[in-house]
Amino acid sequence: MKTLHMTRQLQRCKNKRFELYAITRIIHKVDDLDIKFITQQYVARPDGFALTDLYLPQLKLHIEIDEGFHKQQVDADKVRELDIITATDHQVKRIDASVAIEQINLQVDQIVAEILQSVEVQKAAGNFQAWDPETEHSVSYLQSRGVIRASENVALRTSAEVCNLLGHNYKGWQRSSASVPHYPNIRLWFPKLYPNEQWFNHISYDGCEIHEYCIESETKKRQFIDKNLSENIQQMVFARVKDELGQTMYRFKGLFILDRDKTCHESGVYWKRVATEFELGLT
Repeated sequence: MKTLHMTRQLQRCKNKRFELYAITRIIHKVDDLDIKFITQQYVARPDGFALTDLYLPQLKLHIEIDEGFHKQQVDADKVRELDIITATDHQVKRIDASVAIEQINLQVDQIVAEILQSVEVQKAAGNFQAWDPETEHSVSYLQSRGVIRASENVALRTSAEVCNLLGHNYKGWQRSSASVPHYPNIRLWFPKLYPNEQWFNHISYDGCEIHEYCIESETKKRQFIDKNLSENIQQMVFARVKDELGQTMYRFKGLFILDRDKTCHESGVYWKRVATEFELGLT
């Protein structure tokens, strides 16, 4: 699994020579298969999205490789970097790839030293979680931890696995929602957070609001809104997304309640986030 992940990640930047050089040098000099690397990491922005060149999720660190053309867009890069930090609360470091190769190597060496130091700090504090692709999307592993947090990018491969994480025992599940055992006022929801034939679902760039709008018919839209207004339900959202390898995953986004002030027949349903973690409480 690690070999497949690493080789696919490097393949994604094969057409960018300086980026590929810097990234591979970082990975080889760090030389630690317990550290996960992701290339072209998607980050939502207010007016679209950014793809950061290299991301280390355990350290919440993004590394950008700036080739020569970046000198012509310094202000735009600053805005982009601020958007990334605001949306993720992560750190961003940059490598100037327009300089001589010796200087690129020095910058890489500095970042590698900082990466290794950060890992040592986490290990000393007992907080470092070694990357294990066999357990990071495992129901039993997540259950053993006892809590799920949106900040940790909790994701499972199927909606049935999500249901089982919360206490069901399903072999398969194809519906867009499910119950949560022992929590009658909480409903699991598996939205596609992108337009499709029947629904327009959109999550704000900060992850705090979901706009849900039925586009199938006016009658169904009104019935759906009236139903939600008549209930008092929290939605535990596991959004259907694509992971860094292009596989469909169900990622935990938090607990949401109906925003009654914004929800109406004209604009659709609005959900606002009230919690970013949930204690599983399984017995």
